[in-house]
Amino acid sequence: MKKIILTLSLCLSCIMVANARLYPHVVDTLPKRVVNGLEVIPVRKTYKSGGVYWKLRISDFEKCFQRFESKYPGGMNYNLNSDEVNQAIYDWQDKLWEIYPPEIKALKEFDLKLFVDRDGRVFAVEFSMTDETFQELEDLPKNTLKNFYRNLIKQQCKAFKEVDFHVLNPDYEFHSYELLSVWGVSGRGNEYITLLFKKFCYDVFGTFTPSNLPREEFRRLIEEEEARMKSQQKEQ
Repeated sequence: MKKIILTLSLCLSCIMVANARLYPHVVDTLPKRVVNGLEVIPVRKTYKSGGVYWKLRISDFEKCFQRFESKYPGGMNYNLNSDEVNQAIYDWQDKLWEIYPPEIKALKEFDLKLFVDRDGRVFAVEFSMTDETFQELEDLPKNTLKNFYRNLIKQQCKAFKEVDFHVLNPDYEFHSYELLSVWGVSGRGNEYITLLFKKFCYDVFGTFTPSNLPREEFRRLIEEEEARMKSQQKEQ
Protein backbone atom coordinates (compact mmCIF):
# COMPACT_ATOMS: atom_id res chain seq x y z
CA MET A 1 0.00 0.00 0.00
CA LYS A 2 2.87 2.36 0.79
CA LYS A 3 4.19 1.72 -2.70
CA ILE A 4 0.84 2.69 -4.19
CA ILE A 5 0.69 5.92 -2.18
CA LEU A 6 4.27 6.78 -3.12
CA THR A 7 3.57 6.08 -6.79
CA LEU A 8 0.49 8.30 -6.82
CA SER A 9 2.50 11.05 -5.12
CA LEU A 10 5.24 10.65 -7.69
CA CYS A 11 2.71 10.99 -10.53
CA LEU A 12 1.65 14.33 -9.09
CA SER A 13 5.30 15.34 -8.78
CA CYS A 14 5.90 14.48 -12.43
CA ILE A 15 3.01 16.76 -13.44
CA MET A 16 4.51 19.54 -11.34
CA VAL A 17 7.88 19.03 -13.02
CA ALA A 18 6.20 19.10 -16.42
CA ASN A 19 4.52 22.39 -15.57
CA ALA A 20 7.81 23.78 -14.28
CA ARG A 21 9.31 23.23 -17.71
CA LEU A 22 6.83 25.70 -19.14
CA TYR A 23 8.63 28.49 -17.27
CA PRO A 24 10.63 31.04 -19.33
CA HIS A 25 13.44 29.42 -21.26
CA VAL A 26 15.43 29.79 -24.45
CA VAL A 27 15.25 27.03 -27.06
CA ASP A 28 18.21 26.47 -29.38
CA THR A 29 17.96 23.92 -32.19
CA LEU A 30 21.54 22.98 -32.97
CA PRO A 31 22.94 21.57 -36.24
CA LYS A 32 22.65 17.83 -36.62
CA ARG A 33 25.52 15.80 -35.26
CA VAL A 34 26.43 12.20 -34.49
CA VAL A 35 26.08 11.29 -30.83
CA ASN A 36 27.29 7.82 -29.88
CA GLY A 37 26.74 6.56 -33.43
CA LEU A 38 23.27 8.07 -33.90
CA GLU A 39 22.74 11.13 -36.13
CA VAL A 40 20.48 13.50 -34.19
CA ILE A 41 19.30 17.08 -34.04
CA PRO A 42 19.90 18.32 -30.48
CA VAL A 43 17.39 20.77 -29.02
CA ARG A 44 18.73 22.64 -26.00
CA LYS A 45 16.48 24.37 -23.48
CA THR A 46 18.20 26.87 -21.21
CA TYR A 47 16.07 27.99 -18.28
CA LYS A 48 16.20 31.31 -16.49
CA SER A 49 17.47 29.48 -13.42
CA GLY A 50 20.53 28.40 -15.42
CA GLY A 51 19.46 24.78 -15.85
CA VAL A 52 19.90 23.09 -19.23
CA TYR A 53 17.75 20.30 -20.63
CA TRP A 54 18.25 18.42 -23.90
CA LYS A 55 16.00 16.67 -26.41
CA LEU A 56 17.48 14.47 -29.12
CA ARG A 57 15.58 13.62 -32.29
CA ILE A 58 16.90 11.73 -35.29
CA SER A 59 17.82 13.97 -38.20
CA ASP A 60 14.79 12.92 -40.31
CA PHE A 61 12.36 13.09 -37.39
CA GLU A 62 9.72 15.14 -39.24
CA LYS A 63 9.73 12.75 -42.20
CA CYS A 64 8.38 10.06 -39.87
CA PHE A 65 5.07 11.99 -39.77
CA GLN A 66 4.54 12.59 -43.50
CA ARG A 67 2.03 9.75 -43.82
CA PHE A 68 -0.31 11.38 -41.30
CA GLU A 69 -2.80 14.10 -42.17
CA SER A 70 -1.97 15.86 -38.90
CA LYS A 71 1.44 15.98 -37.26
CA TYR A 72 -0.15 16.42 -33.83
CA PRO A 73 -0.59 13.51 -31.39
CA GLY A 74 -3.85 12.21 -30.05
CA GLY A 75 -4.57 10.57 -26.71
CA MET A 76 -5.74 7.29 -25.25
CA ASN A 77 -8.34 6.89 -22.52
CA TYR A 78 -7.48 3.65 -20.73
CA ASN A 79 -10.92 3.67 -19.07
CA LEU A 80 -12.51 3.04 -22.47
CA ASN A 81 -10.38 -0.03 -23.16
CA SER A 82 -11.12 -3.52 -21.96
CA ASP A 83 -8.99 -4.85 -19.09
CA GLU A 84 -7.53 -7.39 -21.52
CA VAL A 85 -6.37 -4.69 -23.95
CA ASN A 86 -4.97 -2.54 -21.15
CA GLN A 87 -3.11 -5.49 -19.64
CA ALA A 88 -1.55 -6.32 -23.02
CA ILE A 89 -0.37 -2.71 -23.35
CA TYR A 90 0.99 -2.64 -19.79
CA ASP A 91 2.85 -5.93 -20.34
CA TRP A 92 4.35 -4.54 -23.54
CA GLN A 93 5.50 -1.37 -21.78
CA ASP A 94 7.10 -3.47 -19.03
CA LYS A 95 9.03 -5.45 -21.64
CA LEU A 96 10.34 -2.23 -23.21
CA TRP A 97 12.33 -1.57 -20.04
CA GLU A 98 14.10 -4.88 -20.63
CA ILE A 99 15.70 -3.66 -23.87
CA TYR A 100 17.29 -0.64 -22.18
CA PRO A 101 21.08 -1.07 -22.40
CA PRO A 102 22.55 -1.40 -18.89
CA GLU A 103 24.81 1.59 -19.59
CA ILE A 104 21.75 3.79 -20.25
CA LYS A 105 19.95 2.40 -17.21
CA ALA A 106 22.94 3.53 -15.16
CA LEU A 107 22.50 7.18 -16.21
CA LYS A 108 20.87 9.50 -13.68
CA GLU A 109 18.14 10.83 -15.96
CA PHE A 110 17.31 9.61 -19.42
CA ASP A 111 13.65 9.88 -20.40
CA LEU A 112 12.09 8.40 -23.47
CA LYS A 113 9.12 9.37 -25.60
CA LEU A 114 7.76 6.84 -28.08
CA PHE A 115 5.45 7.74 -30.95
CA VAL A 116 3.02 4.89 -31.63
CA ASP A 117 0.62 4.61 -34.58
CA ARG A 118 -2.79 2.93 -34.75
CA ASP A 119 -1.18 -0.43 -35.54
CA GLY A 120 0.86 -0.22 -32.35
CA ARG A 121 4.16 0.33 -34.16
CA VAL A 122 6.83 2.61 -32.71
CA PHE A 123 7.64 4.87 -35.68
CA ALA A 124 9.63 7.65 -33.97
CA VAL A 125 11.57 8.21 -30.76
CA GLU A 126 12.63 11.23 -28.73
CA PHE A 127 15.29 11.12 -26.02
CA SER A 128 15.39 13.76 -23.27
CA MET A 129 17.90 14.31 -20.50
CA THR A 130 19.71 16.72 -18.24
CA ASP A 131 22.89 18.42 -19.37
CA GLU A 132 24.94 16.16 -17.11
CA THR A 133 23.57 13.04 -18.79
CA PHE A 134 24.01 14.55 -22.25
CA GLN A 135 27.71 15.08 -21.57
CA GLU A 136 28.07 11.40 -20.62
CA LEU A 137 26.62 9.93 -23.83
CA GLU A 138 29.89 9.91 -25.74
CA ASP A 139 31.49 7.93 -22.91
CA LEU A 140 29.09 5.04 -23.46
CA PRO A 141 30.31 1.99 -25.41
CA LYS A 142 30.38 2.61 -29.15
CA ASN A 143 26.93 2.79 -30.84
CA THR A 144 25.00 2.15 -27.61
CA LEU A 145 22.52 4.94 -28.39
CA LYS A 146 22.30 4.00 -32.06
CA ASN A 147 21.55 0.34 -31.33
CA PHE A 148 19.04 1.28 -28.64
CA TYR A 149 17.17 3.46 -31.12
CA ARG A 150 17.15 0.70 -33.73
CA ASN A 151 15.69 -1.74 -31.20
CA LEU A 152 12.99 0.72 -30.17
CA ILE A 153 11.63 1.34 -33.66
CA LYS A 154 11.25 -2.42 -34.16
CA GLN A 155 8.74 -2.63 -31.33
CA GLN A 156 5.03 -3.22 -31.89
CA CYS A 157 2.04 -3.96 -29.66
CA LYS A 158 -0.91 -5.35 -31.63
CA ALA A 159 -3.33 -4.53 -28.80
CA PHE A 160 -3.32 -0.91 -30.00
CA LYS A 161 -5.35 -1.99 -33.03
CA GLU A 162 -8.32 -2.30 -30.67
CA VAL A 163 -7.85 1.18 -29.21
CA ASP A 164 -9.64 4.32 -30.40
CA PHE A 165 -7.31 7.31 -30.21
CA HIS A 166 -9.14 10.49 -29.28
CA VAL A 167 -8.40 14.07 -30.25
CA LEU A 168 -6.61 16.08 -27.59
CA ASN A 169 -8.20 19.36 -26.56
CA PRO A 170 -5.72 22.30 -26.65
CA ASP A 171 -7.97 24.17 -24.20
CA TYR A 172 -7.49 21.50 -21.54
CA GLU A 173 -4.35 22.24 -19.52
CA PHE A 174 -2.86 18.75 -19.43
CA HIS A 175 -3.70 18.07 -23.10
CA SER A 176 -2.24 21.45 -24.01
CA TYR A 177 1.05 20.54 -22.30
CA GLU A 178 1.20 17.22 -24.14
CA LEU A 179 0.76 18.97 -27.49
CA LEU A 180 3.27 21.69 -26.64
CA SER A 181 5.85 19.17 -25.48
CA VAL A 182 5.87 17.48 -28.88
CA TRP A 183 5.83 20.33 -31.37
CA GLY A 184 5.87 23.55 -29.37
CA VAL A 185 2.46 24.56 -30.70
CA SER A 186 -1.15 23.57 -30.14
CA GLY A 187 -3.00 21.37 -32.59
CA ARG A 188 -5.39 18.47 -33.02
CA GLY A 189 -4.82 14.93 -34.16
CA ASN A 190 -5.70 11.33 -33.40
CA GLU A 191 -3.64 9.27 -35.82
CA TYR A 192 -0.95 8.40 -33.31
CA ILE A 193 -0.15 8.86 -29.63
CA THR A 194 2.93 9.40 -27.48
CA LEU A 195 4.07 7.26 -24.55
CA LEU A 196 6.44 8.75 -21.98
CA PHE A 197 8.91 6.56 -20.09
CA LYS A 198 10.44 8.42 -17.16
CA LYS A 199 13.55 6.67 -15.96
CA PHE A 200 13.34 8.20 -12.48
CA CYS A 201 9.99 6.48 -11.95
CA TYR A 202 11.49 3.17 -13.06
CA ASP A 203 14.51 3.61 -10.78
CA VAL A 204 12.21 4.12 -7.78
CA PHE A 205 9.34 1.73 -8.49
CA GLY A 206 10.42 -0.52 -11.32
CA THR A 207 7.54 -1.39 -13.64
CA PHE A 208 4.95 -1.18 -10.85
CA THR A 209 2.22 1.40 -11.47
CA PRO A 210 -1.03 1.05 -9.52
CA SER A 211 -3.09 2.75 -12.23
CA ASN A 212 -2.08 -0.10 -14.55
CA LEU A 213 -3.99 -2.59 -12.42
CA PRO A 214 -7.43 -3.77 -13.61
CA ARG A 215 -10.00 -1.11 -12.79
CA GLU A 216 -11.81 -3.15 -10.13
CA GLU A 217 -8.55 -4.03 -8.36
CA PHE A 218 -7.33 -0.44 -8.44
CA ARG A 219 -10.68 0.80 -7.11
CA ARG A 220 -10.57 -1.80 -4.31
CA LEU A 221 -7.09 -0.70 -3.23
CA ILE A 222 -8.12 2.95 -3.24
CA GLU A 223 -11.19 2.17 -1.13
CA GLU A 224 -9.05 0.21 1.32
CA GLU A 225 -6.65 3.11 1.63
CA GLU A 226 -9.48 5.61 2.13
CA ALA A 227 -10.99 3.42 4.85
CA ARG A 228 -7.59 3.11 6.55
CA MET A 229 -7.10 6.89 6.52
CA LYS A 230 -10.61 7.50 7.93
CA SER A 231 -9.93 4.99 10.70
CA GLN A 232 -6.70 6.78 11.59
CA GLN A 233 -8.51 10.12 11.72
CA LYS A 234 -11.13 8.71 14.12
CA GLU A 235 -8.43 7.34 16.42
CA GLN A 236 -6.77 10.75 16.54
